[in-house]
Amino acid sequence: RLTQADAIVAMVRYEVITNFEKVLSCNCSICSKRGWLLSFAPADQFNLIKGDGKLTDYQFSKKTIHHLFCPECGVASFARGSHPQQGEMVAINVRCLDEVDISALQITEVDGKKR
Repeated sequence: RLTQADAIVAMVRYEVITNFEKVLSCNCSICSKRGWLLSFAPADQFNLIKGDGKLTDYQFSKKTIHHLFCPECGVASFARGSHPQQGEMVAINVRCLDEVDISALQITEVDGKKR
């Protein structure tokens, strides 16, 4: 089931249509330290309403994912990258979505440390 959700983080606002059937909790260094719970959406189902040009980009390792964050509050609410089979994708930090009940989601653990 696809759900439209909104996020407001200081200077950033977006809306996304995503599927919460698969939410990931990764233990890699960046995800675990930032507390990310990840849901993925094709880039065409993501609309950045406010903050374009104001976000700071952080890349590490293979530099294939753009971890964007608000320079005012430091919150990282989404990242951009691409998937070999699915094309351009946006990784959404579900914790930043308004009115999403985290306790109602089925969360899958991912061992990102070994990738």
